[in-house]
Amino acid sequence: MSRLRADPAASTLRLWTEKEGLLSKVAHDLCLEPSEFAVRVERSGAQLESIEVELKVSALRVQGQVKEGRVTPLSAKDHAEIERNLAGPKVLDAARHPTLTWRGSGTLAGARIRAEGQLTLCGRSADLPLSATWEEREGSLWVSGEVRFAQTRFGVTPYKALMGALKVKDEVRVSWELRLEEES
Repeated sequence: MSRLRADPAASTLRLWTEKEGLLSKVAHDLCLEPSEFAVRVERSGAQLESIEVELKVSALRVQGQVKEGRVTPLSAKDHAEIERNLAGPKVLDAARHPTLTWRGSGTLAGARIRAEGQLTLCGRSADLPLSATWEEREGSLWVSGEVRFAQTRFGVTPYKALMGALKVKDEVRVSWELRLEEES
């Protein structure tokens, strides 16, 4: 059995949110990245015996707004305000629920990974199957994919302001490109 871990410096893990509501024109679709996360995999041939992804909620950082497929920074004030709201008690409540985790197992078939597991967010767990692609390059295993889920499934009320005229859609998209290396 081999044990792999993600190299955070060479990997990307992003969360994407979209806006809706009457005043959505003045809001932002956002790209968020955790400044701290860990991915660990135990592999035995084509079997991924254990997959664990963990990130600190307080480490989620706003990368910027998404316009026409590009991420552009917001003002420092907007970044700070969004991050404070995100980690605060009305959204992800990092003080009570400091980590977001996904745990499961899967199989490799050709260049595809199929995995079954559970996402735990804000103290609630629910099944969230994943599929991804993988390839060996540069002496490492690279895994990429994306998944979508509804925040409300985990008891999270999507952020809203101005009596709901401005709000975040319920669906969150998570994308990743991870460089996995053998643990030493």
